[in-house]
Amino acid sequence: MGCSYGDDYQCHFVKGSELANTRLGKVQETINRLNLEPERVRQFAITMNDYEKLPKIIDDFVEELEDFGPNPFKGM
Repeated sequence: MGCSYGDDYQCHFVKGSELANTRLGKVQETINRLNLEPERVRQFAITMNDYEKLPKIIDDFVEELEDFGPNPFKGM
C-alpha cells in the first residue's frame, strides 16, 4: 500500500511509491520464475481521500489470494 504518484503526488516519501513500484516489478518477475502467480504480490496506490475504499481493496485482494490457494513451497 502506498501513496499515489504522478502529477497529483501527495506523499511525503518523495519518490518512495514510484521506486516501490519499480522494485515490485522485479519481485513479480522473480515470483513468475518460480512458477507462481506474480499477482500474489501487488502494490496499491491510494490518496488520503481514498481511506473509505481501503477495506474493499483489502477484501478483494484477500479473495484473489484465496483463489490462488496456498503457497506450494510452504513446508518444504
